[in-house]
Amino acid sequence: MRFRKSLILTLILVALLPGLIVTAQDDQHAFPADVAAEIQAVMDGLTARGLPPGMVVWIDAPEYQFAGASGLADLKNDTTMSPQGAFRIGSITKMFTATVIVQLAEDGVLTLDDPLAKWLPEVAKELPYGDQMTLRHLLTHTSGVFNVVEHESYYADLFTAAVINPDAGTASLDCVQQDPNDTLASYVYGKDANFEPGAGWRYSNTNYTLLGMVIEKATGMPLAEAYHTRIYEPLGMKSTFLDCYEDATIDVVHGYSAFGDSLTDVTELHESIGWSAGGLVSTAPDLIAFARGLFSGKLFKNPESLVAMTTPASGSSYGLGIMIQKEYMGHAGYIAGFRSLLSYAPEFDTVVVMVYNIDSAVPEQNLADVMNPALSLLGAGD
Repeated sequence: MRFRKSLILTLILVALLPGLIVTAQDDQHAFPADVAAEIQAVMDGLTARGLPPGMVVWIDAPEYQFAGASGLADLKNDTTMSPQGAFRIGSITKMFTATVIVQLAEDGVLTLDDPLAKWLPEVAKELPYGDQMTLRHLLTHTSGVFNVVEHESYYADLFTAAVINPDAGTASLDCVQQDPNDTLASYVYGKDANFEPGAGWRYSNTNYTLLGMVIEKATGMPLAEAYHTRIYEPLGMKSTFLDCYEDATIDVVHGYSAFGDSLTDVTELHESIGWSAGGLVSTAPDLIAFARGLFSGKLFKNPESLVAMTTPASGSSYGLGIMIQKEYMGHAGYIAGFRSLLSYAPEFDTVVVMVYNIDSAVPEQNLADVMNPALSLLGAGD
């Protein structure tokens, strides 16, 4: 595949010329005005219909950058969306968690083929095949472990705990630093496995809850601190934080869910149980910095680490915390009130971040429309 060849070339350049590829591309300038206007028109067309109410798109290419916003960050106060707006990014968090695990493997602290029982023996005893699943199985969603959010009581418990004010059109849930052991006990223990480890593929948030627990055990520090020391600080990220588990560094834009014919503001509904599987808040520029650090290999000592992360598990399109498609790799995110997408196109060495402040619109469906005006400048058709 063309993008695989391009990725290998990138890795060779990283190995030979460290520092050549940096967080932001050198010598960038804005897309030509007509191209930027076309991209903006696509965004404005989406927000004009209210799906989403507001959105942010950043496109970071070797020679060009687009940083745009459309719609509203707060419907009640008619606040215009900013390109710097902060969003809950849901499962894009899994890319961060996987990155830290791979870094720990590079450091010799653990191996990807360590059994879960080596790090969390008491947890492993409670899971079907708990003595057989490895960290690699967890990273690639090939463990077969039951998905916490598929428990029949998960969403019922969430909304029972939430305070819903129909007059104000809001739903809220206070931050709780949920003990992941309690999460497992409430929603995972006692559930059958989907299959034996390595015998299939099925997406499960539980895999990444377990990996977060392994990170804390292996590093001896809170998960939020591990993200800071191993990712944010090396890349200069200032506006990313683990919701409810540390102080917020930036205000989150208002997020919305559709209940019946109306939108409910769920900005203060903190689904903190997501943690290492979906609990991060970030901005488009911070996500660009993360993607550049990750896909350039800057976050790793060995180029083979990135190759491992971007190699799909057998019978799947999922590597180590990364979704791998024909032309893009990265991850999508979903959490109450928000949808997000981080995509890297190796063929064009281009990162695209799309974030929405509603959970019923899907940025993956709009990616091609947003990118089409820019393709001729990125080398498509060469």
